[in-house]
Amino acid sequence: MDKLNGFIKFLSRKYRLCGLNVLKFLYTHGLFIAMLAATALTLFAKLSVAMYPTQDVVGYVLEWMKQIKEVGIGKFYTADADYSPMFLFLISLLTLLPQGAPITLHGFEFFANQMLYVKCCYFIFDILIAIAVFLIIKHITKSWNKAATGYLVAVILPVQFVNSAVWGNADSLYACLILYCVYFALKSKGAAALLLFGLALANKLQALFIAPFIVYLLLIRKIKFRTIFLAPLAVLASFIPAYICGADFLKPFEFFAKQVGGYKKLTLGCPNFWQLFAFNPESESIIANGAPFFAIAVIGVFFAIIFFRNIKPTDENLLTIAAFTVGITVFFLPHMHERYFYLVDLLVVVYALVRNKNYFLIPLMQIASGIAYYHYISGRYFIDPWGEDSVHIAALIIVFVLCFLFSHILKAEHSGAKAAVAALQGELEEIRRDT
Repeated sequence: MDKLNGFIKFLSRKYRLCGLNVLKFLYTHGLFIAMLAATALTLFAKLSVAMYPTQDVVGYVLEWMKQIKEVGIGKFYTADADYSPMFLFLISLLTLLPQGAPITLHGFEFFANQMLYVKCCYFIFDILIAIAVFLIIKHITKSWNKAATGYLVAVILPVQFVNSAVWGNADSLYACLILYCVYFALKSKGAAALLLFGLALANKLQALFIAPFIVYLLLIRKIKFRTIFLAPLAVLASFIPAYICGADFLKPFEFFAKQVGGYKKLTLGCPNFWQLFAFNPESESIIANGAPFFAIAVIGVFFAIIFFRNIKPTDENLLTIAAFTVGITVFFLPHMHERYFYLVDLLVVVYALVRNKNYFLIPLMQIASGIAYYHYISGRYFIDPWGEDSVHIAALIIVFVLCFLFSHILKAEHSGAKAAVAALQGELEEIRRDT
């Protein structure tokens, strides 16, 4: 009996020791395990709905793949598309893979494998986006736990899930490159930041949303002016596959011209400034002519306020300025689509986690973008009796978020324009002495 009791005590100690080791492991590596689990579960969920067809993916991307398949990969640049040569080259590589059997779903006919290939590309960039969020937060806060939390949030964002898995849009490609651009800019690696900005621009013109922030970084000398040529160089480098395949020099630029002139409406379901007004078709066509200049003027005013305050260029302040400037650019520019606050959604996640408060901004942005998405995905408006006016709710949410970000910028430590001018004068005198 004594031996049995001793054996039971021995097992009890062993089990207790084992349990404590498991708890220690979970406390030490729990977030990393959660990151892996969230990634795996989200990928599984995305793959489960990857066959969902929309006009954007079937009528455009898969149609371009069909055209490329017919003429051969060597003529990929001849596809009748308004997307960049960089994107067309990517999907032309996918045409080399087995396309599988054609299927018909929701009135769309397409090759199942091709749909899967395209969306899996988007899923890869979704993960790279989450890693970029992790890196930016880790760089600013030096906290692995906060960075891991940022990764988890970025992986499971519902609007971003819908964008790539259901809608089948390529916004994750340019947004991913922009986030890494911001990361390297914060690390004072301006050359890498500009190269990534150029590649993002070569992928989609929506990358221009970050342009005011890039200009700001140049003016405060976070990025050196002598490296500015790297952005257009990256754009030209993205054309190399098209040139190798025989495209005329100007051919790749035609895709950007199509994007700029492709849409005439003031807003295409985007919850921005122009969504708040109702114009008849004749008035809208007239106002659309002046809308870009009005937008540039308003953005310029906000930019001047921020610049002349001479805000202390801490990483947190720069991140806030990035989120705000991207936000106001999308908010005031005309011809914006439902999904164009995609990058702002992500920057707000980073902003909230870096500040370690104001987390409510994350779901607010998801709700605003979700309301805008709802019409395209469901075929109905968020509040159907209101019609397109229901998107006003999303626009007002965006106004609140932008006001909140701007208030934080105004509260940031700053020294004013006079101090900035004095500092510049001192530098100029130092340069004159050296020369």
